[in-house]
Amino acid sequence: MASDPMLPQKRVGQTVSILGGVLQDFSVVTPRPPDDGETVAASGFSMAPGGKGSNSAVAVYRLTRPNPKNRPLPSDEAKERPTGHDEDVHVRMVGAVGADQFGPPLRSNLEGCGVNVAGVRIEKGQQTGVAMIVIEADNKANRIVMHPGVNQIFKASDFMTAKSLGGGIVPDLMICQLELHREAIEQAIETAGRRGIDVLLNPSPASFLMPELYRKIKHLVMNETEAVLLSSEIGSDDIGNQTGRTKVAESFHELGVKNVVITLGAQGAYYSNDGARGHVDAEKNCSVMDTSGAGFIGGYTAEYLKSKRTGKWDIESAVRQGCKASARVIEHVGRLEPICWADEIDTPRSP
Repeated sequence: MASDPMLPQKRVGQTVSILGGVLQDFSVVTPRPPDDGETVAASGFSMAPGGKGSNSAVAVYRLTRPNPKNRPLPSDEAKERPTGHDEDVHVRMVGAVGADQFGPPLRSNLEGCGVNVAGVRIEKGQQTGVAMIVIEADNKANRIVMHPGVNQIFKASDFMTAKSLGGGIVPDLMICQLELHREAIEQAIETAGRRGIDVLLNPSPASFLMPELYRKIKHLVMNETEAVLLSSEIGSDDIGNQTGRTKVAESFHELGVKNVVITLGAQGAYYSNDGARGHVDAEKNCSVMDTSGAGFIGGYTAEYLKSKRTGKWDIESAVRQGCKASARVIEHVGRLEPICWADEIDTPRSP
């Protein structure tokens, strides 16, 4: 009997897709942000591959396997590796770049990092998305202005099937940011929910979503600013305490979200689900160089994927891994390059 084309095909391991931006980052380091009409001389400038989508894809890939440079694996041993190992996690990026000076190199770099880029389109006549990042020299705080460019080309019609969520393969977990057009992401979440695909939403840049979609989201991971913007329960002054964070979490639980995480920068992260609620401190043994990088999603996702194999989900452990991964990234300047591997997450790195 022929197989049903509507059903996911059997695969070895787990597939994670990321729907998000593939951007070119431009970073400057300044003593302070300029005031209105003021020009401030920067003490440093760099260009690097970025985008929250790309960052998350590389983070998930690396944090589900050891660094091959630290543990070379003979080819014969690799062939005999049992299925279900973390290294059987396949990461696929779904996004777009322009056919300009930035786009093709960004796509190639992502592929070189181990991420499948079959779902990353190169669009003629379109500009690759860019991000302008201002980093304060003393406290390493950052401000980001993002121009989505070609990322806005996606429409709801692009994500009507389960395979479209994984660049041609049905994923086990879909991670999405809001760097793509909002209506496209809303449809992707709707399609994933209809097909029983787990969804992790990192709502950045923050944007209103239809309330009925939240019941299809298994993991909502956001920072303090995004939590305030997306929730009508509290103001910006209230997110700084546990009571305010609990109100936010409960509001999203009422909408149907299973796991809510609010990242708190130097204060760590708050978490909540129907079985646990609490706070995880940020890593203390960490030398902060640049807080614009991302590692939390990778660490959190790696722990969640492990739980899907073992059947034991511990949100606190996942948040703790996310905080550790974040600490390793902010010890260096940049976004993709500093992301650590699974066997490096417990070891602070000197800048």
